[in-house]
Amino acid sequence: MWRPLVRDGATVAAIEIWKKPGRPAVHPAEAEYAIVLEGSGTLVSGGTMTDSKVSNANLLEGSQIEGGATRTLGPGDVILIPAGVPHWFGITGDRLVLLGIKLPRGK
Repeated sequence: MWRPLVRDGATVAAIEIWKKPGRPAVHPAEAEYAIVLEGSGTLVSGGTMTDSKVSNANLLEGSQIEGGATRTLGPGDVILIPAGVPHWFGITGDRLVLLGIKLPRGK
C-alpha cells in the first residue's frame, strides 16, 4: 500500500506498507529516500536487473537483481537509492513500513 502524505510538485512523501515483496524496480529519474518505521526486511540494491520492462514513465520492473548488495532492514534504518539504481525490498516479518520520499533527479 502506498499512501501519499505530502506533495510538492514532483516531490512526494508517502507511507509505504509492504506485506509481501514486490518486483525489483528502477526509477530512472528519481532517487528514493526512505526511513524504516516498523517491521523488518531486506534491501537488495545495485547490480543488474534482469528482464526489465517499462511499467510507467517513472518505473522499470524486472524479475530479479544479479550482483546487488543485500542489507538487513529494521526500525530507524535510513535508505538512499540513487536514481537509476535497481532495488528490491524483501519482507522478513509481518510487514515492512517505510516513510518514503521520491526525489526528482537534480534536487
